[in-house]
Amino acid sequence: MTGQAVQAGQLTASVLGTATALHVVHVSACPDSGPACAAGGVPPYLHDQWIEVAELRPVLEWGLTPNASVEAQLPVRAVRSSITYRQLDGTPFTPPDPTLHHRNETLAGPGDGWLSARGALMAGPVRVGGRVGTTLPFGRTEENPFALGEAGLQHQHVQFGTGTFNPLLGADATWSAGALGVRGYGQFQWVPWANAQGYQAGNRLAGGALAEWSVAPALQLSAGADVLHEAPERWDGVVQQDGNLGRTDVLVGAGAVLEVDAGRFGLNARVPVYQHYVGGEDHGGQLTYPVVVQLSWTRGFDVRAGQ
Repeated sequence: MTGQAVQAGQLTASVLGTATALHVVHVSACPDSGPACAAGGVPPYLHDQWIEVAELRPVLEWGLTPNASVEAQLPVRAVRSSITYRQLDGTPFTPPDPTLHHRNETLAGPGDGWLSARGALMAGPVRVGGRVGTTLPFGRTEENPFALGEAGLQHQHVQFGTGTFNPLLGADATWSAGALGVRGYGQFQWVPWANAQGYQAGNRLAGGALAEWSVAPALQLSAGADVLHEAPERWDGVVQQDGNLGRTDVLVGAGAVLEVDAGRFGLNARVPVYQHYVGGEDHGGQLTYPVVVQLSWTRGFDVRAGQ
């Protein structure tokens, strides 16, 4: 949510680049080890995995009127993972099929697109905006990894999309006075159904607030906080204990925007100050990340006829 006013007949192009590194640790035990369980059993052991994620998200917004626009987004992602297996006491361990669940690999491809309409109005000194739209199922989805794992077949847990059209709703408000400004936003992605592989991603809710200060004509500093919540995923209607059981994160961060002739260039960094990973304590799991870094570029183009 930019909170910025759109211009009728103007095309605004943005590119957002985001990167982070996830550290995932969880316990695996029979029947997750597949047919090896029936051949004498496999003791519980740890999956210790690092996942580096980078996303490039082009955004195009077309101003229909001073208070209405349409917007399209198409993210492209790269995911690199590395895995180490350990016994519960920390000593190295090699499972019967070390590539069954995870591999040292790099994946890349498009994620789900977004198509939405935005509107805004002035309520006294506050500009209030809203968004309604849908995701577009461009991202690759995989077969049920839990069913494949129990059958002893290699599988993939990384989903680049949901495989379904998911409604989007959002709202934002912006207040400014001179060099100071405050913005707040809320956003909801509803996932009401499963895809053809039986995968149903969890609903996603995000909200936050940001304070901005123009310290110079071309330089703006900001600080804020975000709350992110994701509901559990389901496979064939079942919440799997080794899957995404839901999580809530609170992040705080700061950033800067420099405006020059070539556009607005931004740098933002956010760190988690609270994380709740549902089921992590009960199943020996955890998911942590040190920081989320984002680079951005935005520029408006007047494409009206005769201009």
